[in-house]
Amino acid sequence: MKWVDKIKTYKVHILQFVKFNIVGIMNTAVDFAIFALLTVLGLHHMIAQVISYSCGIVNSYLWNKFWTFKQKREFSSAEALKFLIVNIISLGVSLVFLYIFRDRAGLSVLVSKLIATLFSLVVNFIGNKFWVFK
Repeated sequence: MKWVDKIKTYKVHILQFVKFNIVGIMNTAVDFAIFALLTVLGLHHMIAQVISYSCGIVNSYLWNKFWTFKQKREFSSAEALKFLIVNIISLGVSLVFLYIFRDRAGLSVLVSKLIATLFSLVVNFIGNKFWVFK
């Protein structure tokens, strides 16, 4: 019966991974939409990045807490702080790469944003999976 239990365990992890990626797609959509709107309205791309990324953070926390990882416990300031730390680090990574690809390499702002998002995604997943919602 141990192999049946292992299959059930892996199924839970696979489902969480799929949900995490769905939430990630939603966060990216929120982030990109707000970023595009703010830059079209003339806001500097670095400020727009902080605002749009922050909106994605709020979306991410709520969806991952209650849907992906099904945390039923009440609000935990320690968990929220960990989540915030991971996302601040991830935001920092995205800002560095946005600066490199937009301001230094001269790529378009949306292409630079896409590349920066890929780098910050890796940091975000590792931090959430192994520290915040472990």
